Amino acid sequence: MGFISGILETIGITAIIPLFSFVLKDKTGGTDIISTTFTKFFGFINIQLNFYVLAAFIILLFIAKSIVLLWANNINAKITANFEKQMRVDMFRSVLNTNWTFLSGQKIGYLEKIVMDHIARTSEMLRHLSGTILLITNLLIYIFIALNISSIITLLTLSIGCILFLFYKPIAHKTRKISQYYADNNKIVANIINENMIGIKTIKATASENKVWEKVKKHFNELQFARVRMSVLSYIAIAFLQPIIIIFIIILFAFSYTRPDFNLASFVVIIYLIQKIFSYIQNIQGKLQTIYESLPYLKSVVDNKKIIRHNKEITDGNEVFDFQKEITFKKISFFYSPEKGIVLNDVNFTIKKGESVGLVGPSGAGKTTIVDLLLRLFEPNSGEILIDGKNINTINVKKWREVIGYVSQDIFLLNDSIENNIRFYDDSLSNEIVIKATKMANIYDFIETLPEKLSTQVGERGVKLSAGQRQRIILARVLARSPKILILDEATSSLDNESEVQVQNAIKNLKGKITVLAIAHRLATVMNSDTLLALENGKIIEQGEPENLLRDKNSYFYKVFHIRDNGDAINHK
Repeated sequence: MGFISGILETIGITAIIPLFSFVLKDKTGGTDIISTTFTKFFGFINIQLNFYVLAAFIILLFIAKSIVLLWANNINAKITANFEKQMRVDMFRSVLNTNWTFLSGQKIGYLEKIVMDHIARTSEMLRHLSGTILLITNLLIYIFIALNISSIITLLTLSIGCILFLFYKPIAHKTRKISQYYADNNKIVANIINENMIGIKTIKATASENKVWEKVKKHFNELQFARVRMSVLSYIAIAFLQPIIIIFIIILFAFSYTRPDFNLASFVVIIYLIQKIFSYIQNIQGKLQTIYESLPYLKSVVDNKKIIRHNKEITDGNEVFDFQKEITFKKISFFYSPEKGIVLNDVNFTIKKGESVGLVGPSGAGKTTIVDLLLRLFEPNSGEILIDGKNINTINVKKWREVIGYVSQDIFLLNDSIENNIRFYDDSLSNEIVIKATKMANIYDFIETLPEKLSTQVGERGVKLSAGQRQRIILARVLARSPKILILDEATSSLDNESEVQVQNAIKNLKGKITVLAIAHRLATVMNSDTLLALENGKIIEQGEPENLLRDKNSYFYKVFHIRDNGDAINHK
């Protein structure tokens, strides 16, 4: 595009400069190379060169140039927009396919800034880079024409231009550093705003608005300071350019006017060219300033793409999921890092198909880690998880997760309808399946009381519904996919007693139909389990049927159950 635009610019220049020579022909004779070339060209096509022919030719050239430039800019805009879209699509898709270790360490708002702002600035930088190439192409064309008219004046002009570029170099370095600081602060602000908006209810309840504002205000002030510095630096390089041009032209005129070979037409042309050369130098400096400001954003995108590529989730495995007998945790040990110590230590247990297994233990015992290993969010450091004697790593990760239903205490609902929250990006689910799932989750009767039924909007994070209603919609979402294994990770911990009973009833109806692993602090949640596992300090300390464990006064479950029971009795008093 730069080359095409440069050729068009050449046509414009070579068309308008002979016009100066032609108008002043009586005085100058039109002996410059451009006028001579045009005279030969029109002579070759047998057209008498006069003012009107030349004027009409120039008008047609500039109209053609404008049309082609409009077309070229349209193509350039499409290429830039497509690049921006593709970068965003690729990065977001890549992030979704990274491993859980990477994802769990991400700060809220950072990814949004990189995908939306940093890629946009990178795209803008490439557009300015293309513009710089175009400007340099046109500048070379002007230099070529100027050298043919007056090599001395052209070389003097270029010398001043080189000095200006040397002056600009340290400014560009400072600009890049400040822009990096601005980009980093922008991500921090995005994180603070997103984080606090998620917890806005807590902020309001604790009257912490002013403290949050003061924290954000500090970063706003830093962003303001950085923005002002970048603006000042961007104008320093070009602020003195116009006076330099005027001084240079006056000195040049004073020197040339006294010479006996002074030619007004040539002088007008060379002054025009000097102005254009300086104008291009100024525009190139402006483009380079913007490019330097955008370099930290490009670096951010490139660095994050490398990190994302390095943390890609391994989805190897080509075995078909087949669950007929049991899932076995065999000598499983796990730690997040050696410094933090071991989380699970030589854990062994078996979950039979169709069985309901409860997992209890104090906070930090490793219960959720067992769930994460079963979801294959982490890999054990030693030992293996088997399904019917086969290592689960032989099955593709995505295929594995498609048959596992996961309900946690952290409720995630889209700001959309109840129906779309149950479908959850799976348009293959029929209306019959969705309705059946709501009935299995004990939420159907409630939905039927709503004016818009399944089309009812749940609001941001489901704020228009109660905690119990939200949790049962999540359960319906999971059940709609007909999972082979259902994992309940503290699924009822935040619910009131009535809501817990409704969820419990829904789970009870699944007994024998789906293999269930339930983690709970509320012991009533796991009383209906076929098998109970007690986990403490990363080890299975006991397992058995809940009723049998309650009969053993020395069992962990017996002690915990009666502590809770006594606590409830005291509370009732």
